[in-house]
Order: sequence, then structure tokens, then C-alpha cells
Amino acid sequence: MKQIEVFVDSVYQNASGNKKEIDELKAEMRSHLLEAVYELKKDGKSDQEAIKLSIERFGGEQEIRFETNQHHHKKRLFEKGLLFAAITALIVALLSFQFLYQREELNSNDFPHRINEKIIDILNGQESISEEVKNELEFIVQSNKRIHQIDIYNIQGFEEDELYKKLENSKPIYSYFEDVSKPKWLWAGYNRGGNGMGNWFVYTSAFGYYVVSFLILFFGIALYWALFTIWAIAYAFHTTKKVSVLWMLSFLFFNIIGFAAFYLTNKKRIHEMKV
Repeated sequence: MKQIEVFVDSVYQNASGNKKEIDELKAEMRSHLLEAVYELKKDGKSDQEAIKLSIERFGGEQEIRFETNQHHHKKRLFEKGLLFAAITALIVALLSFQFLYQREELNSNDFPHRINEKIIDILNGQESISEEVKNELEFIVQSNKRIHQIDIYNIQGFEEDELYKKLENSKPIYSYFEDVSKPKWLWAGYNRGGNGMGNWFVYTSAFGYYVVSFLILFFGIALYWALFTIWAIAYAFHTTKKVSVLWMLSFLFFNIIGFAAFYLTNKKRIHEMKV
């Protein structure tokens, strides 16, 4: 019936998205309307009355058009939201990793040496390590939660060119160990640095937090990977109406490379669906 065709076309005239999906929705609406017209005609209604009543009962052109547009709009927003969330998760993870890793790199290179210099200043002019000096050293370690251990050597009489070799074979005249009771998985190990001046040489070991930056990177990429995979599957389904298990596995294991392969393989079909 021409009036039914005109009505269905008018409802979907501004609908955007998958052409095949829209055609299927139009066919489904047409079928419901024709069935309603048939039932009304059985009840004694004329063709015009039956068509008018079936359209009114179905909801009316303006209401149906609004609901149809809303449906497509929400679907597009959902897909865009998934892609935006995936890209945001990846960018945040990369930036956070870069910031934390570089910060830790600077700290690991600078932190032990600053402490060593501070300890050497305390030892400067001392012939031995008194109890008062020991208390000062313990206070320095305890007030810096990252310090794990300090080892102090008396290098009086050591030749400069053999200093490190002799240190390897010498025992420190004083060591202090601080057991920091924090979760062991938070750090990758110790940063160890040594400084010497006059009669003294100090090694300081401090905890490094490299693992935190790598954990942030790992979970950020994992979140991006999952969201992008869901988006790719949704996009593939809405543009081609059918997604094989092979393509879904391709999105899951190869991510953007898998999606690029899908897009290039189905480029013509996707374009036809959108037109």
C-alpha cells in the first residue's frame, strides 16, 4: 500500500547509520502496519480507515520518528564514548608512566648521593664514629622512609686508583639497616650510590618505585585494549550487520591492526551500508 510505504519512508528519512539495518527496521515496521491494516479490514473498516487507525495505534509519525532518531543517536554516542574512553585510557597511562618513570629516574640518580653528602658532612673532621654521630645517622635514615641501608667505610690510606677494589674487599666500620614495612611489590629493588671525601666513604641503598609506573602503564594499556576491542566489535556489527568469530579474535589479539585489516577488507561494503 502506497500510504504505508510513504509513512515508513517519512519516519526513517533522516535516520543515519547502517543502511541494511535501517532497511530491516523499515521492513519490520511495514510488516506490522500491514498486519494491523489487514486485521482492521476484517473488522469491516475501509482501506483508508484501516490505514489511518493502524498508523495512529502504532504511535503516530512524529513520535515514531523521534524515537527512531533517539535510538540511533544513543547508539552513536555509545560507540563514540567507547572509543573516546579507550584513547583517553591509553593517553593517561602513557603520560603517567612517562612522568613517574622520569621522576623516579631523577630521584634514583640524585637521592642516595644527597644523603651521602649529608652524612659525610657530619663525619668530616671525625676520627671515629661516636655514639652521638650514630644517633644522628640513625635519625637521618629513620626520617627518610626510602632509605634502606647505609654503609660507612674509613678509607684512610686507600689509593684513589684502587679505592673501589679495596672497598669490595673491606667491611664497613658502621652499618645501619632500616626494615621498611611496606608491600614488597611496590618497588623494583634498591638504588645504591656511593660518595667519598677525606677519610670517609658512604654507600646508601634506597628503595626505588619503578614498578608503580609500570603497573600504571600495564593496567592503562589493558583498559584501552579491552575498550577498543568492544568498540571495534560494535562498529563492525553496526556497519556490516555481521561479525565473524575470526574478526572478533583479530580485534582481541591484534587490536588496531586487526581493526585496520577489517576496515580495508570491508571498506566497500561499509561505504555501501552508510550510503
